[in-house]
Amino acid sequence: MRDGARRDRQRIIGLTLVWLVCGILWGYCLPQPAEAQPDDPIIYKPPKRGAPGGREGAGTRGFRESLPTLAVLAPKDHTGLTVQEQPGLYWYLSQETRDPVEVILTDRQSVKPLLAIRLNPPLQPGMQRVRLADYNMHLAPGVLYKWSVSLVRDEAQRSYDVRTAGTIERTELPNELRKQLVQANKITSARLYATAGLWYDAIAALSELIDTRPQDTTLRQQRATVLEQEGLTAAAAYDRQRK
Repeated sequence: MRDGARRDRQRIIGLTLVWLVCGILWGYCLPQPAEAQPDDPIIYKPPKRGAPGGREGAGTRGFRESLPTLAVLAPKDHTGLTVQEQPGLYWYLSQETRDPVEVILTDRQSVKPLLAIRLNPPLQPGMQRVRLADYNMHLAPGVLYKWSVSLVRDEAQRSYDVRTAGTIERTELPNELRKQLVQANKITSARLYATAGLWYDAIAALSELIDTRPQDTTLRQQRATVLEQEGLTAAAAYDRQRK
C-alpha cells in the first residue's frame, strides 16, 4: 500500500511539473505585445471630451519690416490638458528680438490677469519657457485658463503687438496612468502623456529631456513630430534643423 501511495505521489508531482513546463513554453510561444522603441514616433491623442479653446495665431499690423514668428506650444483647436499644478508654458520665437515680450495668464472669472510677466530684451530665438512655479502661480482643477505671449512693438500703440495665445486646463491624473508612470523613464512618460491626451505634460517631458541632452537630435525629432500634429510647423522646423 505504501509503495502504491508513493508511486501515486510521484506520478502527481511528475504531471504537475509537466504542466508547469508546458505552461512556461506556451507563454514563450504566444506573440508578445511590441514595446515602443525610443525612436518610435510619439502620437498625441486629443482628449475625448474636447474642452473648448485652442491656439490663436500671431497677428501684426502697422509694420513692414520682418518680424519674429511667435507661437505658443498649445493645441490648435482644443484646450490642452495638464496634471501639473504649476506647469511650464512653452512658446517659440523664430529670431532674436530687441523688443520686450509680455506673458499673460487669465481665467474667465478674474477681471485682472492672474499673472503678467515682462521679459526684457534681448531674447534669443528658439523654444522659450515660463515656469509657473517661479511666480508661485497654481492652476485649479477644472478651470479654463488662457495664456498669451505678446511682442510689444510700441508701448504707446499696443494694437501693434505681435500676439499669440492658447488655453490650458488642469485635470486629474488617471490611476492607471499613475501606475504606469512609476516605472517609466522620461521618454516613456512623454509617450504615455501624449497617448492620454495630456499635451502640456508630453511637451514638458520631451523639453526637459532635450535640456539635459541638447545634442540628441532624436529627441528634437520626437518633439517636432508632436508639434507637427497640432500644426506648429515653424516650431517643428526649428527642431528638425537643429544639429
